[in-house]
Amino acid sequence: MVFQIKIPVIDSDVNASGIWDKLYPMFQPLVAYLLSFVMIGVLWVNHHQFIKQLQHADRNIMWYNLHLLFWMSILPIPTNLLGQNYHRAEITALYGFVMFMCAFAFLLMREYVNGNPELFIEGLSLELRKKQRRKLMSSSSLYFISIFSGFISVYISLVIFVLIPAIYFMPANVVVNGDKNE
Repeated sequence: MVFQIKIPVIDSDVNASGIWDKLYPMFQPLVAYLLSFVMIGVLWVNHHQFIKQLQHADRNIMWYNLHLLFWMSILPIPTNLLGQNYHRAEITALYGFVMFMCAFAFLLMREYVNGNPELFIEGLSLELRKKQRRKLMSSSSLYFISIFSGFISVYISLVIFVLIPAIYFMPANVVVNGDKNE
């Protein structure tokens, strides 16, 4: 995604304000990149935690995981568009849709495992599983809302895009087998 950001050519005779004028067009794409990078990080950390909670993965989990990977792999497209056109409702809708599908794909995978508790490691608390499910349900719902809220105001969608990663940085304070988990 970062390779899509165009680096300006700055000649040696450009003064300080001229440098900032040339760098300014990079600001919006960098913010979009940062937003997506943080969300990919949230997905990666949660995926890692999810896998650690499993005794083993079966064939269905692998297909659910591939579904999640598909939606994550196309994230650079709406990220690039958002960086160029954050003020367009259609673009925030596309970004929100892809992020919704990432969250929803993760939710589907978690729901499958919740329906097959023998896949979990011993000692994994039901309370932890419920908290993780609530976070996924919340983020999926907010991303779904963001698809449409941009047509009222793109800033509502943008606030949602920033709010969701913030939710995941809030500690869960749940202890499982002596370890704090989120």
